[in-house]
Amino acid sequence: MFKNKKNKNDNVVKFNTVSRINVAVVIFAAIILYVAISVILSLKKEPVTLYKVGESRTDNNIYCTGLAIRNEITVKTDKTGNIAYFINDNEKIKKGNPVCAIDGSGNIMSIFGEENALNIELSKTDYKKIRDTISLYKSNYEDTSFYTVYNFKNEVDNRVLDVANQLIMDRVSADKKNFASLQSINSPVSGIICYYTDGYENKTIESITDADFDRSNYSKTTFSTGDRVNSGTVVFKMIEDEKWNIVCRITKEEAEKLDPDSKLDLIINNADYDIYAPFTLQEYQDGYLLIINLNKYMANFANERFLSVEINMDDFEGLKIPNSSIIEKEVYLLPREFAAAGGNESSLNKVYKKTVTEDGTETIEQIRLEIYKKDEKYLWVNPDSFTTTDVLVQMNTNNTLNVSLLKSDKIYGVYQANEGVADFIEVDIVREGEEFTIVDSGGALRKYDNIIMDAGMVEENQIIY
Repeated sequence: MFKNKKNKNDNVVKFNTVSRINVAVVIFAAIILYVAISVILSLKKEPVTLYKVGESRTDNNIYCTGLAIRNEITVKTDKTGNIAYFINDNEKIKKGNPVCAIDGSGNIMSIFGEENALNIELSKTDYKKIRDTISLYKSNYEDTSFYTVYNFKNEVDNRVLDVANQLIMDRVSADKKNFASLQSINSPVSGIICYYTDGYENKTIESITDADFDRSNYSKTTFSTGDRVNSGTVVFKMIEDEKWNIVCRITKEEAEKLDPDSKLDLIINNADYDIYAPFTLQEYQDGYLLIINLNKYMANFANERFLSVEINMDDFEGLKIPNSSIIEKEVYLLPREFAAAGGNESSLNKVYKKTVTEDGTETIEQIRLEIYKKDEKYLWVNPDSFTTTDVLVQMNTNNTLNVSLLKSDKIYGVYQANEGVADFIEVDIVREGEEFTIVDSGGALRKYDNIIMDAGMVEENQIIY
């Protein structure tokens, strides 16, 4: 019985468990150490911030305030009394036709007493004129130019008084007997009637000064039927032709946008139509005077001295990127004749390089090019593909070119990080701002691409994540 038990124990095989545990512990400890070191290094490393590229539409239009310069003739009265106008403001009239009359008897004031008790109805056209005046004022209003509210009040008053004037004229025409003492004043020339003065009537392009553009000092005196006037007072003025000018101050940068051989496409006072007009430029202080030459539309703006001018330029779309993302890279200009299409490819994306071994043996090596842009003569290629001692070979002619003789150029680009690697992408800058730059959307960079926000934090081909 004891013998069988001994044989049973002889069949048990014992393993060296100590050595197996030691190997596992070592491997596990190594992994923990690697992870700990990686975490410590990543904490010390400043995080890389990515920026998602977006689109931007840039308004390239030029906005300015212009002075209307016209041939304006003021007409005065030599009699004291109340004035009655026969022609509506801003209406055309022929030379010699009666414009207004001065009533020294005071009879015309009786009309006002009667009419004040009546309801004066405005037509749809009258309402539209008033609405247009209010709309223009609202679109141009700024808190820093509150003084324009007084000019706005005068404009609205003029619109309403036009209706009242027409009513008075109808009454005077119907009752010529009671108004026989009226002294009529006729139009000295054919043209457009205006019932206001502002001191700019004799202003010319040559006499314009900085003070003329200061709207805070601008004042406008308007005339209406029933006003009491003295002898020698201006009672109306006339604009005798459609030739006029708008003069604006613009910067040098804005002037450089304009093509002197083309007409301007402009909108005046937010009108719903475009005006095309020739122009000239004159140097003025640190900028230019833009002189717009017009021979129509004068009647539309006869009551305005300061005009809001929008010059339509070509709008453009692009990609908006931070200035901090842009880097400058030096590249080689490779003549196109030294580039070749490799294999079955049709594009010129390879070059042949001649190498000489230590024993003097020459070999030809084909190198794939990293091309940033191209034209009919050159390819802009990454210089990292070459050394200055390399010699390039044109295979069909056996002509050679030392890399050290290649021209160099500088291009701008960003580091694209869509694949987790900082890949250099060339960009074409369209417009630079203080914080952001607009680049052409027709290049390799695309909307929604991820780029490195601060290009100075990484190097080309660096792994980001």
